[in-house]
Amino acid sequence: MIGAAGSGKSALARRLVLDADGTLVAATREWSDPDVARRALLDAAAGSNGMLAIDDAQHVIGTGAERVLEAFVVASGLRSLVVVSRRPPTFAIARESVVTAPALALRSPDVAVLFRTACRCRLDPETTSRVRHETAGWAQLLRELATTADASSDEALDAWLADAVFGDAAAGWFEEVLADLPSTLVEALTMTSALPQLDLARTASLLGHEGAIALIGALDAGVVMHTRRDGGRRALPPMLRRHLLRSMDPLTRTVASKTACRVLLDEGANAAAADALAAGRAWVDLDALLRGDPSAARGAALWAEQPPAQVASRSPGIAAALEAARADDRITPMPPTTAGHAASAPLERQPVLWKALERIRRGDLAGAVPSLRRVARTAESVADRSTAQLALLVIRAPIAEPRETLDGLLALERLCVEHALGGLARITRGAIAAITTARERGTVRQVFDQLELRGDTVGAGIVVAVDVVDRFRRGVFEIDRATAFAERCDRLGLADVATWGRAIAAVGAAVDGDRRAPDLLAAVDAATITLGLPGPRALLEAATALRSGDADAAAAHAGRARRAALETGLPRLPLALPRRARVHVRTPDPAAVQVAVTCFGGFRLRLDGIDADLRLVRPQARMLLRMLALNAGAPLHRELIADLLWTDLGSESALHALHVSVSSLRRMLPASGRQGGIVERVGEAYRIGIAASHDCDLAEFDEHLSEAAVAKARREPGIARDRLVTALELYRGDVLPEDGPAEWAVGARERYRHRAGEAASSLAHLHSHFGDTKAAVAVARRAVEIDPWLDDSWRTLVTMHDRAGDVIAARRAEEGYRSMRTALESE
Repeated sequence: MIGAAGSGKSALARRLVLDADGTLVAATREWSDPDVARRALLDAAAGSNGMLAIDDAQHVIGTGAERVLEAFVVASGLRSLVVVSRRPPTFAIARESVVTAPALALRSPDVAVLFRTACRCRLDPETTSRVRHETAGWAQLLRELATTADASSDEALDAWLADAVFGDAAAGWFEEVLADLPSTLVEALTMTSALPQLDLARTASLLGHEGAIALIGALDAGVVMHTRRDGGRRALPPMLRRHLLRSMDPLTRTVASKTACRVLLDEGANAAAADALAAGRAWVDLDALLRGDPSAARGAALWAEQPPAQVASRSPGIAAALEAARADDRITPMPPTTAGHAASAPLERQPVLWKALERIRRGDLAGAVPSLRRVARTAESVADRSTAQLALLVIRAPIAEPRETLDGLLALERLCVEHALGGLARITRGAIAAITTARERGTVRQVFDQLELRGDTVGAGIVVAVDVVDRFRRGVFEIDRATAFAERCDRLGLADVATWGRAIAAVGAAVDGDRRAPDLLAAVDAATITLGLPGPRALLEAATALRSGDADAAAAHAGRARRAALETGLPRLPLALPRRARVHVRTPDPAAVQVAVTCFGGFRLRLDGIDADLRLVRPQARMLLRMLALNAGAPLHRELIADLLWTDLGSESALHALHVSVSSLRRMLPASGRQGGIVERVGEAYRIGIAASHDCDLAEFDEHLSEAAVAKARREPGIARDRLVTALELYRGDVLPEDGPAEWAVGARERYRHRAGEAASSLAHLHSHFGDTKAAVAVARRAVEIDPWLDDSWRTLVTMHDRAGDVIAARRAEEGYRSMRTALESE
């Protein structure tokens, strides 16, 4: 692990050692003597229990003892070895074996927890994001702020931090950190601090080629905390950048900023050039640039230095830039179109996005996803890409792992903050509050209030929509909330979205038996006809089915609801609708023979709990039995069976052979006169004679997975975990391996293998959620064993090893994942 002072390296090393019952030893200046270093390392390894962490290794690097450290790393034979240093070693080390400072950065929820623990106050979500952006998640810098904060109340803490991040509250600590770095590196950082983002070409224009290589190399090695931005460029924490700028004398600072401005203008990065001039407080030059090119004002809210009020009052270009920044901080309605042409430049640039959003408003989520993915990958505008990513994360939330959704939303919020997309950042925070369990990121009400305070009515409406829809998807029907949302949409002139709100309210009223149900149903019915909205029509039919007292009418309405949802592109409706009874379902008879079958790992037939001897049964009859078992009690038409098993015979001969096989299976029952049979006739079809789902391992497996999905949707992780554990206990291997490449078996075998792999990955995340890292790693390994060609299995294994603190195992898993991808590409 390589990182600047205070980046969290030592804390992570201590946790790894504690979890593995290992040993941590801290190097000192005396270790620069090779003999001292050799003795200390051997002594530490002897009592390490196979896991050793060496902290402060920078005292060895660059000295004669570094060769001793290199030899120890190669030949120690330890199960796990962690070397912690503020500087990279001079000897070669595999990139995948290195963890650098940016990877140790605290995320926004961690920042909120830190301040709540240190200050006994809660941070406002907006303040949390701003502080995380200003510090880049630098752990010790955040602790410095938390321990020195004036925190008499939540509001006082927010106000103090608003000033502290732009002031010099951490100046002393920054000086200590910089004093530990080589003076040439500090000078390079200072001379390039006017640049908002650093890459080789930009820094070479200011430092020369060799100086640029040294600076970029130091950043990539993790010596200085930073983040990665557009195109992989490096960006220093804004607080550190501001400190470096203020450490220069005014003349040097102005010259550096103007030089940086010229470099950026030559590159065509006019917005970044404006930031560089603001960094040097070159207000006259900045005003001239903005008046000549108003588009350079983009991102003015993130300038390294904000212009004083008196400067803005006499500089029209700067004043206009600040006003534009305030306007960009809000979400504006979708611009109207006429004659098929966009009414504004943004729509002309990205019509695919707006078409996808229109699909979402109609309810066609399935149809919107391909367009959203295209925009998220290819759009030039960061705002367009971020909007598409947010929509995808919200749409996929019900089927994605909660941690995956949270990580995606946190990364997106960080991106929006870095690009001054305040409105989108707030909506993303609202989504985090609504659809994840990260309550440290604030509540929907807090985010809603922030948007209302800024006059962002559209943004506030979107946050409420995400909250209402997510609750609906989880089976939480809040009629008042949905009705209030519909009325808000009416005021905004969004009649189609208002209809969705009333449709959700109508379903809730039908479920609860609320007296408002008839009025809501009538309003939705009229709106769907007037506006031509098939999506809300699906909810209308569902609500009508739930209110109907006639079983046949209810089933008919439910069928129309499912068809409308399918045709519209809606996902599965989050409630149980009436169904017509299925003719093949029968009530178990205690007097009947109890038939049970197993397909996972090989076929078994049990009669009254005793394994049946199938050796005397003809091969074709045994194959018929396995085929029916694969259908888990559902009828299979006799002509389909005959066509699959007796393809070389004519139709009549094949049906005769089928009848013979069925008769031979029925003769297997003991002659006791008891009812029931191994194979049952259902009209023109046959089914295996099981009485309940638990009599077939495939049906029981499916049932447990369905129950787990329902439990996850209802935010009941404990129940979901138990159901997945039971399901995976049933999966003892591939489905019917004895049938090899038989066409009728291959599809089901692949399908169940895929579902079992996904279930194992999901279970690993749930074990991790409950803090059982050992079980999480074990189940993640099983996910890879079940389906080694499933990307999610490998990603889960890497994640579980990372969470367990086993960096080496995580890197090995990554190597295995890469090998799998390579093999797939070669095929």
